[in-house]
Amino acid sequence: MMKRIFLWLCIAVSLPVSATDTLRILAIGNSFSRDAIEYHLSDIAKAEGVHIVLGNLHIGGCTLERHALNARTDSAAYEYIKIVDGVLTNTPKTRMSTALADEPWDYVSFQQASNFSGMYDTYEPYFKELTGIVLGRLPKAKPMWQMTWAYAQNTTHAAFPYYGSSQDKMYQAILRTCKTLHKHYPRFTIIPTGIAIQNARTRLGDVMNRDGFHLNYVYGRYTAACTWWQTITKRDIRTNTYRPDGITDEQYEACRWAARRAVKKQR
Repeated sequence: MMKRIFLWLCIAVSLPVSATDTLRILAIGNSFSRDAIEYHLSDIAKAEGVHIVLGNLHIGGCTLERHALNARTDSAAYEYIKIVDGVLTNTPKTRMSTALADEPWDYVSFQQASNFSGMYDTYEPYFKELTGIVLGRLPKAKPMWQMTWAYAQNTTHAAFPYYGSSQDKMYQAILRTCKTLHKHYPRFTIIPTGIAIQNARTRLGDVMNRDGFHLNYVYGRYTAACTWWQTITKRDIRTNTYRPDGITDEQYEACRWAARRAVKKQR
């Protein structure tokens, strides 16, 4: 069923990068974008000789509504977390315009706060306003949407009852919402992190989160980073030599399988 519904999902519009390139990715997100890109993606790129610059305009739990307000008012509301070839800096009280102008970004990603991720009526009109401002300033950047993941079944997150306190219901709601978003914004490449995490659960169990909603520090975050890398570069993550410390053989193979299956639709 998932394969039928999401045949459209991850049609990559990006071109493979070479070892001489610098890949520049800016996320406008929250702690879920931190989980996805800050901890393993630089090492994955380094293993293939690719220079990578990562930016994250971070506010914990930030919604599209708040991002749109910040874009409209250009308030100094963000932690601007920047990673250049694995070296992290964090600049507080940063305006969105400052980060947008900081690099010639190749990609810019957006996402909804996890509690509203399966509710499309919380996306608009904020997503249209936010992306209009951002892409107006970054006309050459390729826009992306990170599909976030469903919570662990034993989570105590206050928003879980929105989805009947069911991981599967939350997951299906996120899938439907991403399908709707892609219908209205076909230019956006979907990063199927949520599918990858759900895939990994089928092999490793419901252990992908450290607190019921954020990703496990090692194999949860590694799965997300693998999904971003494969989506953006179209390179088979199984050929990448980076391996996180503290990961078992089973977890290592499951993470890479889960990410590749999410992007490539292969079982």
